[in-house]
Amino acid sequence: MNDTFAIIYAEHGSPLLGSLIERRSVSALPLAGRFRTIDVLLSNIAHSGIRNVGVITQKNYQSLIEHIGSGHAWGLSGKAGGVTLLPPYDLDGSVGKYHGVSDALFAKRDYINKRRERYALVLGTDMVYREDYTRMLERHIESDADITLLYTRDASMTKADSPVHMTYLRTDEEGWVTGFDYESMAEGDNATALGAVLMRKDLLVRLVEDACAEGHYNFTTDLLEPALAQYKVAAVEHEGYAGRITTVKSYFDLTRDMLDPKVRQDLFYDHGSVYTRVMDAPPVRFAGGCEVADSVFGNGCDVRGRVVGSVVFRGVSVAPGADVQDCVVMQDSSIGEGAHLRNVIIDKGVVVGAGARIVGTPDAPVVVRKGSIVE
Repeated sequence: MNDTFAIIYAEHGSPLLGSLIERRSVSALPLAGRFRTIDVLLSNIAHSGIRNVGVITQKNYQSLIEHIGSGHAWGLSGKAGGVTLLPPYDLDGSVGKYHGVSDALFAKRDYINKRRERYALVLGTDMVYREDYTRMLERHIESDADITLLYTRDASMTKADSPVHMTYLRTDEEGWVTGFDYESMAEGDNATALGAVLMRKDLLVRLVEDACAEGHYNFTTDLLEPALAQYKVAAVEHEGYAGRITTVKSYFDLTRDMLDPKVRQDLFYDHGSVYTRVMDAPPVRFAGGCEVADSVFGNGCDVRGRVVGSVVFRGVSVAPGADVQDCVVMQDSSIGEGAHLRNVIIDKGVVVGAGARIVGTPDAPVVVRKGSIVE
């Protein structure tokens, strides 16, 4: 895909994620014990042979910038290409929050226009999936499409009780998009858009400029949906696991999906490695007398208590007598002796004191803010 560049809109994230994005964007959320969510997307790009990537940041992006750095971890730091971080300022000097993807792309049209590649691949950051984007390009060229979208029929993406609307594609027998829906249909009938859109660079710029000139900023309803009347829009089905992070519960569910061996196989092995920023740490230490089952651990953990059905990130310590079950415990947190945790998301650097008791439910997990001390 030497004739394609990617542009990622690293939005802040849904407000329903609450304190999880208080100091970070959704693309910087921890994943699977040692990764960030954007690692999966950048690994997809690298394995697809794309060598130029622009990352448009929105808010609370410092940790994201530090994590991506030069792009070396993903092989995106060479002289012929690499990652370009695009901070949130507009060409006219205005400040504030982007109104949507189209607004962000309009603000960065100078970067887009300077790219020499013919095709642009626009990506969102609240989706987690593995994909070889060359499949999209092949379908795009072979069918002579103007726009190509990626979608999934993974039933786990469709939650009837989700407060966040998804975008569903209506397609004909030949795989052309005929319309968009925003309400779920019967299970198994939903072609859920994954936020990956491929088109010629010049067409992208023209559509974005036309939409923004009329004060329309939603990429789907104001740009893609009207384009159906004039342009040929193709669809490519993603095969394998896909998840979306829009609420506290969806993050909790997606993170605990990592406990499923089939999900781990699909995300981290079947489609090439997922790369991340290297952080040297010793192996996990499981002390005598600890109890561990059905859990994932990052490097540098010290486990002396009970951990069951949980995802535990780097550098976490679990004291003797602590009982952690069905939880997500982020980096450098400490669980004190005799603490009792059920259905809890412990953010980074939290200290849970001896004997503390925190209990949530699978549908309403408790979130403990980053850096908190719980006594």
